[in-house]
Amino acid sequence: MEQKKDSIYKCSIFHLFNTNHNSREKLEVRLLDYMQKHPELTPPVPAPPPDEFEKIMTEFNKRGSKTIVRKQLQILHYRNVAIHGLRKVALIFERKILK
Repeated sequence: MEQKKDSIYKCSIFHLFNTNHNSREKLEVRLLDYMQKHPELTPPVPAPPPDEFEKIMTEFNKRGSKTIVRKQLQILHYRNVAIHGLRKVALIFERKILK
């Protein structure tokens, strides 16, 4: 009976996923260790052409599209403005109540 349970566990898809994940992690750890021991084997990252970022951003602005970072910064800014406004209102009410 125990042998049957073991064979079912070994054939389970969850067991296979877990085994595959563990072996992939071990492989990545070994590769990272090897790359750190032999830094001369990793090729240097090529530098981007000059003014490449500015060209991309001007193209974005010309098309009128917004990047995700710009949208996230706008959301963050408006959230901070709203929180600041609520705090200010709360402080005014607190001062009126304490007087």
